[in-house]
Amino acid sequence: MISRLAWLPVTAMAVLGGAALLATPTTAHAQAALDDDDDVAPVTPTPTVEAEAGGGQQVGVGVRFRSVKVPRGLIELFVEEAPGGSSELGFGLEVARRKGNFEVQFGLEYDKIFIAEGNWLDKGDSSPQDEVDHVEFDGFGWVSAEVTFINHTPIIDQLAVRYGGGAGIALITGEVRRTDWRCPTADIQADDCGEVAGAENVNEPYDIPPVMLIVNAIIGVQIKPMDKMYINVEGGLRTVPFFGVGAGYYF
Repeated sequence: MISRLAWLPVTAMAVLGGAALLATPTTAHAQAALDDDDDVAPVTPTPTVEAEAGGGQQVGVGVRFRSVKVPRGLIELFVEEAPGGSSELGFGLEVARRKGNFEVQFGLEYDKIFIAEGNWLDKGDSSPQDEVDHVEFDGFGWVSAEVTFINHTPIIDQLAVRYGGGAGIALITGEVRRTDWRCPTADIQADDCGEVAGAENVNEPYDIPPVMLIVNAIIGVQIKPMDKMYINVEGGLRTVPFFGVGAGYYF
């Protein structure tokens, strides 16, 4: 019994020593893992899809040239007969504020409308029973200022479809003048038409409001040959139909 008790301290020491040996590598390994974790670089959060889609704010400045067309068929929706239509070149400046694919554009533009001198017949009238208006355009056009809201749908990095609409005002320039004429036949552009004796209207300007509303609707494409440079090719309506190009730079 005494001999067995004598072995108890030795046995206890052996058990404790073994436990210590088993514990030491685990502790060292855990400490090493903690040390390794300290060397790992912090993970940078990946930008969200919404942030990438939103993009940064840009300001664009550009010029534009537009062919403003008033077809004869469009005019004859409002009169019985006209001598022709108009196709003139307009030009302007534009400033745009863009964020992501959405843009607010402010434009200032001059457009001219000219139709060759000739005779016009009012809606519902007929010749030779009724008089015609011999009409002459004299520097007629407008200077317009408008705001347009435009969205872009990218196709590739250098090409996007753009579309939108807006409104503005136009200050009328020049005059459209008329003189009362009569034609002996149904052909109101014939050479034998002439001024009515004692005509009430002789070279009289039409009563056109000095300011009018401009309504904008556009669709086209934007080409970006360089990162900040843009070229717009577009058509649509600015109260009258147009087709044009513009170029500029985003800052």
